[in-house]
Amino acid sequence: MSKKDIWMPGRRELLKVGSAGLAAAAALPFVNRTAWGETGVEGKTIGFTMSFSNTEWIKQMQRGVVDTAAKYGMKTVVYDANDQPAKQVRDIEDLLVRNVDIIIISTYYADAIRPAVQEINRAGIPIVVLSSPLPSGVDFNCLLSTDMIGTARKAGEYYVKKLNGEGSVVQIEGKPGSLINQQRGSGWREVIDKHPGIKVVSHVVANYDRTQAIRGMEDALQANPKIDAVYSHNDDMALGAVRAAAEFGREKSMFFTGFDGLTPEALEAIHNGTLDAVWEYLPFGVEGVEAAVRILQKKPIPKTIAFESPMITKENVLEWYDPETRKRRVLPSRLSL
Repeated sequence: MSKKDIWMPGRRELLKVGSAGLAAAAALPFVNRTAWGETGVEGKTIGFTMSFSNTEWIKQMQRGVVDTAAKYGMKTVVYDANDQPAKQVRDIEDLLVRNVDIIIISTYYADAIRPAVQEINRAGIPIVVLSSPLPSGVDFNCLLSTDMIGTARKAGEYYVKKLNGEGSVVQIEGKPGSLINQQRGSGWREVIDKHPGIKVVSHVVANYDRTQAIRGMEDALQANPKIDAVYSHNDDMALGAVRAAAEFGREKSMFFTGFDGLTPEALEAIHNGTLDAVWEYLPFGVEGVEAAVRILQKKPIPKTIAFESPMITKENVLEWYDPETRKRRVLPSRLSL
């Protein structure tokens, strides 16, 4: 079945010439056009759909997709579902209507968008998946991910060693529906739960949001006179925990870790010792487009590619951070085929 064979009531009609079509066109995302090159993909269109764009990790993913596509002379159509699974389904339907050449998917709602992904499969459009996998019953061409369970286990081992097997810990997690969030928790707990001397005295859900982490950490501080460490599922929440602890005058009595390692603020905090460590988590945008180019060029590519998630500490942070400019260093693509 070709892309043109898909029938989606109403959506094609919205793109027809006329006032209704013009109104729909005004609501469509900006299409980035660039000069053509000589790679065989120039002028082709990448559709990028994400669940939301309110975290730095997702923002860097989006920038990576758009900027790298531009380097290859490709157009991009970007949709943000604003944390609404039903909207991400509609966004994918719109990408089908627009006859994009390949679709890159970043989703926190894999099960909810299954029907829309099945429409992509029926249309024969290739798919690149970033980070969280799609559910069973759908197909894709390449998944770029990280061994998050393995990394979280290493984080657990770090806590066991740092605490010498004993201590009171606060856990601050992100969005409960996110598979990556779940893995950051389960892999870590798998290790520390084997050490009865380490107690999780407060478990906060902060949805990857710094403000929510501050509030949750304030509650934890009021409830627990002794806290030895704070394990956060991303950098923003870790920085929020640091701020709350500092307001209580207790930040020196505990250590803090996070995940992602993307923002200059987090890297600077590691450099000055405010954060103990973070585990880098690639946003995959650059690598996602490079994978898409390879697929469109009909070149072989592994179905699943897993990247390392190194630990960033004060000892090695200068590999990622330039203290003179106070900016994150631009690192080369990790995709090597």
